[in-house]
Amino acid sequence: MSNRNTYKMELNEEIESSEKSGPEGKFSLINDDITITTQNKPKSEIFEMIRKISITNPPITQQQINNQDQLSESDSKLLKPGSKIKPEVNKTDIENLSERLYGITPKNIKELKSYDDRNFLIDVDASIKNPILTNTWSHGYVLKVLNSLDSEKVQFIEAQTEIMLHLRENGLTCSNPVKNVYGKYYSVENLNGKNHVVRLLEYIPGEMFHQIDKTKHIYYQCGEYIANMDRILKRFHHDAYKNHKSIWQLEAVPKLKDFLFVLQDHGRKEIVEQVIEAFEKKVLKNFDQYESGVIHGDFNEQNILVEIPKGLKDYHIIGVIDFGDTHIAPLIFELAIAMTYMMLEEKDLATGGLVIAGYSSIRVISLMEKEILKECVAARLCQSLVLGAYTHSLDPGNDYVLTTQEAGWNLLESLWKENLNKIDEIWDNTADEYLKQSFK
Repeated sequence: MSNRNTYKMELNEEIESSEKSGPEGKFSLINDDITITTQNKPKSEIFEMIRKISITNPPITQQQINNQDQLSESDSKLLKPGSKIKPEVNKTDIENLSERLYGITPKNIKELKSYDDRNFLIDVDASIKNPILTNTWSHGYVLKVLNSLDSEKVQFIEAQTEIMLHLRENGLTCSNPVKNVYGKYYSVENLNGKNHVVRLLEYIPGEMFHQIDKTKHIYYQCGEYIANMDRILKRFHHDAYKNHKSIWQLEAVPKLKDFLFVLQDHGRKEIVEQVIEAFEKKVLKNFDQYESGVIHGDFNEQNILVEIPKGLKDYHIIGVIDFGDTHIAPLIFELAIAMTYMMLEEKDLATGGLVIAGYSSIRVISLMEKEILKECVAARLCQSLVLGAYTHSLDPGNDYVLTTQEAGWNLLESLWKENLNKIDEIWDNTADEYLKQSFK
């Protein structure tokens, strides 16, 4: 039987507890000691072994452990297959919440379309005095009951409130949050056995983007609007965003692999798998090299408010709602997301060029960002299609989540299978042609 030698030596630097292996043997790091167990070797060779292994396998630091714990905690709050998170509430629940938390006596209640939350437009009975809201908002309110997953992230809810207040202070129209009887912008309520965040926002009058006839100029405005909004948000900071994760963030696209079982068409599933692979290799590989900031993250036709200003004939964007997908990300993701939804709205890939034209008038798109734009657009299409199909499988009555399905698959197949090598040229030509027009 071979003889084994064990040596211990003191180190001057702090080393975390761990165990590592090298080509000559095995050693343990415990606090400030190194314990070596090896085949019979001279002491000088063993000390040299310590030096080599310590260089090639540095000890795990406490910061690395903390970072991994934070990542694990964030991942644990992502949507998982089989999770049913939409609130189960009825009209009576909404009436009770309105009166108890805000002193509101609803005259009419209308549910608004939503993905995972429940949103209710409340028309207030102004004839009944409100002891809490002394200045009743004449346009009514939106009572939001958040899904059970997002309701666990109360710091993130606070960050959304701060973002809305920040944008309003800087001249952008968005929902105005309302304090409840406790002087808070939200409360956590147990509804039918689950905890849900409940909050109230002033309803903003106006038409929604999806309700109007679109012009090229309104798509150009979309690009302008998001570039300006993100410019304002560059001055916004909140600790909640440091580790906030959501399945709807573009960087979470690889997580779609867990939901591909909802796709019955193998050809479509293969396209999604190809997009995920390309996104991982081309985009996520260089993730930290892109200019980043807080983005809206869901600039779509259901979240954009428009109106025709007095004296004008065409619609203009006047505001944006729904900050539930705000997060820190490469700024180019904001453009890609907006382009995706505008192309879906028009059912035309070229429309993305109009959004690019507007965006570029406020912020220059770097060459590095431009090179990943098509992969980012394809990735967002995949998110919308896969997660929409998954959510519908849990809630077959929610047709809102299928809004983009037919047009989305057509657009994705056209982009990925037919136009991938020429889409940049299509977008460039569309933008140039629009900018050269004398009448916009």
